[in-house]
Amino acid sequence: MTTIIGAGGAGLNFAKQWKDKNPEDEAIIIEEHIKRGLPIQCTGILTNEIDTLLPKKILDKITLNKITQTKVFSPNNSTLIKISSDRIICNKTFIELLHEKAEKSGVKIKEGYKYIDNKGSTIKIRNTQSQKITEIKDQKLVGADGPTSNVAKNNLIYSKRNFLTGVQARVKIKDLKKEQIDFYPYIGRYAWAVPESDEIARIGVATSKNAKKLFDDFIKKYPGKIIEMQGGPIPLHKSNTHVINKQKNVALIGDSALQIKNTTGGGIVAGIKAGNVLSKGFEKYEKNLKELNKELKIHYYIDKVLQKYSDKDWDILIKKVNNPKIKEILLTKNRDNAVKLINELAKQPNMISEGIKAIWKLV
Repeated sequence: MTTIIGAGGAGLNFAKQWKDKNPEDEAIIIEEHIKRGLPIQCTGILTNEIDTLLPKKILDKITLNKITQTKVFSPNNSTLIKISSDRIICNKTFIELLHEKAEKSGVKIKEGYKYIDNKGSTIKIRNTQSQKITEIKDQKLVGADGPTSNVAKNNLIYSKRNFLTGVQARVKIKDLKKEQIDFYPYIGRYAWAVPESDEIARIGVATSKNAKKLFDDFIKKYPGKIIEMQGGPIPLHKSNTHVINKQKNVALIGDSALQIKNTTGGGIVAGIKAGNVLSKGFEKYEKNLKELNKELKIHYYIDKVLQKYSDKDWDILIKKVNNPKIKEILLTKNRDNAVKLINELAKQPNMISEGIKAIWKLV
């Protein structure tokens, strides 16, 4: 039996893929929350890379809005960049549909149960209503239980982790540009305004300190009626993260494995890709993750450089990006294919100095 802890996007997708490939194996998901898709703790932006990973029928059902341009701000400059259509999704509907797909494949889902620990082939779980503890037996265990993963902690694959705090509000705003994301990479770690419709936007910040104050100051840029507050910890990817304990047959996927783009906090696509990789076999998991890890590593180093940028550096960078050739590259290459994106940008003469500056700041 294979047990998955966590019924988020990564856990549900993996469970379905695993069951489809191993129909004889019993697959069970243990999920702490009873209300599917809640609480919402992400902005729900997906690049067109998702079109290669999920059926169009699901994507059409979960898509609230499509974005065709991003306005990127520095302290004193801004530039408008055309992009090849990001999807803004309904996170709750997304999880509900993945639930249906997993159950149709034969995956069993136990909601309202919290994972406690595992020893040998025994997993302890607690009913969140009655507090009764029960035990289940398994052969393989998958941690898809979020940034502070208890599966990782209990199986010696947690290591030292760093987090950002994300604070987001859904705000009703007049005269909202439905097709445009506003992105502020110099505020906190980054800040955003993402329209989910022509009248509601998701406004938020991610930072390592003073999150509430930063959010309170930032949201003044977008006056309107706050409908709902959301938020939570955002893990930071780091190189050489342990994602599997082969002796115990325990593996991690998604946020629990720090599979996230440090430049934007995006982790849905990476979590789905990692689940697809793991479904091909536990024994080849680390080896088959090399391509995904390469992409995430680039975001790690870009973020590391950008954290050292001054206001002047940001103004210079945005001015350089405001170039027809650069914008054409950003239109045709999405951020989930960072290797291709960086290779193309590196060929542009006015970006060479930025490359040199990046190397200098890393050193």
